[in-house]
Amino acid sequence: MDLDGFSPAPWLGGPHLQTIVASFLEAPKLDVPVEILDVPVAEGTAVRTLLARPGRSARGTVLLVHGMGGSAGSPPVLHTAAQALNRGWAVARMNLRNCGGTEALSRSLYNAGQWGDVSRVLEALEASRFPRPFATVGFSLGGNLVLLHGGVARDGSPADAVAGVNPPVDLDACCRAMERPGNVIYQAHFTAVLCEQVRRVRELRPLPGPVAAAWRIRTVRRFDRFFTAPDAGFPSAEAYYAACSAGPHLGRIRVPALVLSAADDPFVPVEMFDRFRRTTNGNLVFAHPRRGGHLGYWRPRGPRFWAGGAVLDFFGEVLGS
Repeated sequence: MDLDGFSPAPWLGGPHLQTIVASFLEAPKLDVPVEILDVPVAEGTAVRTLLARPGRSARGTVLLVHGMGGSAGSPPVLHTAAQALNRGWAVARMNLRNCGGTEALSRSLYNAGQWGDVSRVLEALEASRFPRPFATVGFSLGGNLVLLHGGVARDGSPADAVAGVNPPVDLDACCRAMERPGNVIYQAHFTAVLCEQVRRVRELRPLPGPVAAAWRIRTVRRFDRFFTAPDAGFPSAEAYYAACSAGPHLGRIRVPALVLSAADDPFVPVEMFDRFRRTTNGNLVFAHPRRGGHLGYWRPRGPRFWAGGAVLDFFGEVLGS
C-alpha cells in the first residue's frame, strides 16, 4: 500500500489544474439499483443517504460524505463509490443537511461540527442490516466531519475505520489560506455556491441574515459569520471554527484512521497537520503525496481518481481482505 505514490496525468501537473479541471471531468454512472434512506438526525431534520450494493455478497459497507457545496453526486464521491462497488463493498452516499436537493428535509444548515449525523446514518445502516465492517470516508469538509465523529464518539462510534481526504481539520487555518490572493477563484466559487443554497432554503422557510448575494458576502468566513455560526448557535465564525475543527480530537480516535492530503493543496495547508501529528495515537496514519491539489488526484489511466483507491486500499489492509 503506497499512500504517497500518486503521479498525476502529465497535462494536470499543477495543483490548480488538478483541483479545478478534475472537478469538471465526467464522473462514472453507478450501474446498480440505488435505494433512498432518509435518516432522522434532529427534530424535524433528516439527511438523505443513497444506498447501493454490489452484485455479490458484500465485504462490508463504505459510507461516503461529500464536501462543502457538494452532494452525494459530487465527482470524488461517485468515483470512490464506483471503485468500492467494483471491489465488493456496499456503498452509502450521504447528503449533508440541505444538500442534493434535500432543503425540505432540514430545519438547519449543515456545518462542519454535525458529527452526530454521521453516527445516526451508521446506526441506520446497521438497523437496515448493511454488512459490517463499516468504513467511513469524507472528502474536504466531509473529511473533517468523519474525523471529528471518530474523535468525539470514541468507543461509541459505529465505524470500524475512518478516513479524511484533504480534510480542513483546522477550519480557521484553511479559511486564512483561502483568503490568500492566489486563491480568489476558490473563494468566489465556494461563496457563490453557499449563497445559492441559502436562496434555495429561503424559498421554503425563513432564514435570518442579510441578502445572500456573493458580491455582498464576498468570503466563506463572512458567510459563516452571517449564516453558519448563528444557525449553529455560535457567537462568531471564529468560535464555530474552534469548536468544530477535528484537529484537537484526532488523538482520541479509537479505530484505524487515515488523513490523506496532498502537500500542494491550495487551501488545506499541509503544515497544519504537524501539530496534530505529534499528539495522535497509533491508530492514525498521515499520508501527504507531493501532488494532487484539492481533491484532484487525477492519474493518466484508470481508475482515474487515485485517492479513492488509496483509501480503499487502506481499509482493505486495516480491516482485512
